[in-house]
Amino acid sequence: MHQRGPFVRWGRTLVGIVAGLALAAPVRAQLGATISADSDYRYRGVSLSDSKPSLRLTLNYDAVERWYAGASVTRANLTGSDRYTQLLGYGGWSTPAFTGTSFELGLDGSHFAGISGYDFAEAYAGLLGERWSARLYFAPNYYGQHVQTAYVEVNTYLALDERSRVFAHFGVLHPLHGAVGDADRTRGDVSLGAAIVLRAWDLHLAWVGATRGGPYPAVYGGRPSALVAGVSFAF
Repeated sequence: MHQRGPFVRWGRTLVGIVAGLALAAPVRAQLGATISADSDYRYRGVSLSDSKPSLRLTLNYDAVERWYAGASVTRANLTGSDRYTQLLGYGGWSTPAFTGTSFELGLDGSHFAGISGYDFAEAYAGLLGERWSARLYFAPNYYGQHVQTAYVEVNTYLALDERSRVFAHFGVLHPLHGAVGDADRTRGDVSLGAAIVLRAWDLHLAWVGATRGGPYPAVYGGRPSALVAGVSFAF
């Protein structure tokens, strides 16, 4: 199954920043569903759950023709203590590049029920290896704030045995046009963690953090970093 992240995200937020590790393209069509619980819903290092636990349901489809698509639903805090249902989706295509790698193109986006002014979409391109991925995203209207942004992320993992792994994520969000004040700052985020698979269960623990400033939702009152524990069950 093609796995995506972060955050995210519509989203590549498949299991968020903690488990967003890309694998090679599938050899046959696959349809899967995952239900996840995390102690903190962090998107690109920033808490969108007011540093509280969060649930998420994700559906993912990988086609034989190297197309893939997915969607998920969760709850997000965008304005103070108010929570909104966030519907995320993504779709893309990958093809072999050079030895051991694949090239990827896709779109993702998010819709917030009840506060659609924060809706946004992104286009992305990436290079996928066996145990790593690198992607560049472009958003013409990030979180509906009339700010153009570019986001670069690198994900990698190391299998310790058949069931356990350690992983890392590094990302940089840079405003391209329309940002003012603190929103005009570049923001970095990182996560480092470990996970273990027990049958259909995936248990993971990671330290996740982000620098201050940058386009919304970087200006917030929550903790800049947190230890995030999570569990997911694949159907």
